[in-house]
Amino acid sequence: MSVTPRALPGEPAASAPATGLIAQSASMLQTLEMARRAAQTDVGIMLLGESGVGKEVLARYVHRVSPRAQGPFVAINCAAIPDSLLEATLFGFDRGAFTGASQSAPGKFEQAQGGTLLLDEVTEMAAALQAKLLRVLQEREIERLGGRRRIPLDLRVVATSNRDLQQAVAQGVLREDLYYRLSVFPLRVPPLRERREDIVPLAEALLRRFAEQYALAAAPRLDSAARERLLDHGWPGNVRELENVMQRAAILCNDGRIAAADLLLHPAAQPSRGAAPQPQPTGALAPGAEAAAGRALGAELADSERRMIVDALRQSAGSRKLAAQRLGISPRTLRHKLQRLREAGIELGEDDGDD
Repeated sequence: MSVTPRALPGEPAASAPATGLIAQSASMLQTLEMARRAAQTDVGIMLLGESGVGKEVLARYVHRVSPRAQGPFVAINCAAIPDSLLEATLFGFDRGAFTGASQSAPGKFEQAQGGTLLLDEVTEMAAALQAKLLRVLQEREIERLGGRRRIPLDLRVVATSNRDLQQAVAQGVLREDLYYRLSVFPLRVPPLRERREDIVPLAEALLRRFAEQYALAAAPRLDSAARERLLDHGWPGNVRELENVMQRAAILCNDGRIAAADLLLHPAAQPSRGAAPQPQPTGALAPGAEAAAGRALGAELADSERRMIVDALRQSAGSRKLAAQRLGISPRTLRHKLQRLREAGIELGEDDGDD
């Protein structure tokens, strides 16, 4: 699941002044420094990393510290738009280009003129459209659908992917020539488990955001046990998972203090601190305990997914198409999830499933 990341409010770390980012770990500070240097030129940047690490946050940072900071920042999720619409969305179209095109409309490339265009999850783009994108990146100009006029481009392109790009090329998912064009300046955003010095500062910044959002008198405070639990967790969902946990804890806590139990992080999901999550060896848990832990964690994840789907539908006034875009999945995938929820006896309300 993908949602749109954003910079966190609060005081920036002293080592990353004026960025609006929370960065105290050596790995993230190094990534920010490389991004800052690349931002001073118009070189294309490819941001790599697991889902939820904050690739769009870093893309916005690149834009903010670049000479193009006064221009627009335009983002498009290439995985969230059907192939039949993505070309027109990117390149725009002239009147009469297709049925229903009653007037001309600029695409995302034109909208980003003078600024930065973010192609989020660019590796999910269809092969035919990848070829057109390659030509645009090479020629630095576009033609609208149904048009003949060539429009010069003046912008920076930042792309993101959570795939291994070389593997994507080998599997035929990504064109090799586009791979070399996009990977002029690749940057890997480290996962949260590799930047543990950032976990508590990020959590506290998130709590400040939710305190403002929910009109709380003050931001909830993490007690020592809650801090330890945060540091011990493996964070497979990265910053996005941390955001969900902090939002839940801000709602559940008592007297403005967040205890470890308020985090709802199951102990079975905890790896050794400082290490990536490792499979549990056979016999590590008492008979039946491993299965019970798995069921509990699965139920928690399913409940979290249900809440996110309900929230997306509510924010989209019941439109499945808009809700799917908010969630970063296809409408077809959303339909399947809704059907599974109904089969499990979970009712979402009459308005939640309508287009």
